[in-house]
Amino acid sequence: MSDALEPPDIIDGFGGWYEDFWQLSTERQIGFGEGPIPASAIDRHTEGWGYEDADMFQVCIREMDRAYLMKRNNPDQSPQGDPSVSARDAFRNATSGRRGR
Repeated sequence: MSDALEPPDIIDGFGGWYEDFWQLSTERQIGFGEGPIPASAIDRHTEGWGYEDADMFQVCIREMDRAYLMKRNNPDQSPQGDPSVSARDAFRNATSGRRGR
């Protein structure tokens, strides 16, 4: 498998978030195309979580969703608009400032 197809490293304790992304994806509106995961679905999912965990979850889900929708709607484009940037690297770049909080 090429490096561009490798999933991103997942921070210890957050491995379930990848599965959560796919579960939340079932909440999308589908019409002429797929829409984003509704904020209400994310809010319901994180109800009762601490603010920092809920905020980090929302940021990660939104970045995964952005990358997913970009690839779904424009299969020849990378999430950053640069074909040389893999989805994994785009996600890492987008969330690097929030890691280690």
